[in-house]
Amino acid sequence: MGKKLRILMMIHRQADNSPYCFYVHEQAKALQARGHEVVVISCVGTMPMMRRLRPKQAEVAARTPDQAVIDGVQVFYPRCLTLGNAGEKLFGGRLLAQAALPTAKKLHRERPFDIVHAHMLPRDGHAGLLVARALGIPFALTVHGTDIFHYFIPGGEPWPRNQRIAREADALMAVSSLLMSRVAPYRGEGKISRIVPNGVDLSLVPKETKNVPRAVISVGTLKARKCMDRTLEAFARLAFAHPDATLTIVGIGEMEAQLKGRIAELGLESRVRLTGGLPHEEVIARMAQSDLFVLPSWGEGYGIVYIEAMAAGCIAVGAKGEGIEDTIIDGENGFLVPAGDIDETERVMRAVFENRQAYAALREKGRQDARALTWARNAETVEEIYFEAIRQRAGSANLSVHRNG
Repeated sequence: MGKKLRILMMIHRQADNSPYCFYVHEQAKALQARGHEVVVISCVGTMPMMRRLRPKQAEVAARTPDQAVIDGVQVFYPRCLTLGNAGEKLFGGRLLAQAALPTAKKLHRERPFDIVHAHMLPRDGHAGLLVARALGIPFALTVHGTDIFHYFIPGGEPWPRNQRIAREADALMAVSSLLMSRVAPYRGEGKISRIVPNGVDLSLVPKETKNVPRAVISVGTLKARKCMDRTLEAFARLAFAHPDATLTIVGIGEMEAQLKGRIAELGLESRVRLTGGLPHEEVIARMAQSDLFVLPSWGEGYGIVYIEAMAAGCIAVGAKGEGIEDTIIDGENGFLVPAGDIDETERVMRAVFENRQAYAALREKGRQDARALTWARNAETVEEIYFEAIRQRAGSANLSVHRNG
């Protein structure tokens, strides 16, 4: 490893239980473990009548300090006016950049940053690009899923501003080949483009797992694209034949009432449990006590939850054509079914329920493959990309000086 870098990372404050965004925080910690210094600017959205219009976001904003040191990472939380989808279309990340720039410039004057790294393309990516150009340093961008699925739709034309962000990033990283395939056509020639999968925090994974036979778990936001209702229907078809089988659904969202109602209709209240939201470490502990992790959802840029489940010893069932296809090889280290397909989900669950030992090697292969995807490995790859982007930009600047001289 060469020079120690000073990295400015940017991601807006998420309305969840993480310090700002849990996967970005894991990457920041891993980069600092390699000797680099990471400073995070995480803009906190505010708006008129926020307590009435967006009570959860208002509660998060109210309890977020102006700055904090979290696991050794310095985090700044400037407030920023948020205007919803209309504001995003009109301003992109300009409001975020205006909120972040005073802090970024002050810190840069005290000790210069080497690179700005933003996560998520439309708002944070635009803000990161503006801040990096204001500071005169390279700009790296990671795309994660919804930012690409919403704005880089096959057969459609992305907004010109989003195309420009993709084109002008000195380095663009995608967490899966699916996402890279959407954004790569808009990259500039010769620009750095790399697939860098997210990692799993092995410190949260029990070394010894007790995967209970026919215990199924599904984790995610309770929304239609996660297909929790489809998983429930597949499980219900097997429940009578396997009275010891259980299903645990972890998450919160708009489908909670619908799921509760259907569980009651099926008479499975004693067999299917909705836990609501749980702390990250408890989710992984429950995975380590489960046999199958089932989430045949669509619109998945990658899905850290799959590799967490695999690392905890679950056989993971994901959807074909989604980002997790980079990691799950159907029939080798897990299973892939068509998104939301009840029949195929039932088929896989039935096979494991009825002949669990036949899949011991598959389970172990999944465990090993997932445990190789550490945040330390992620940070090592990202570090290489940083240095490449810095060298490339310096070379471009020198070439420009030479030509103008």
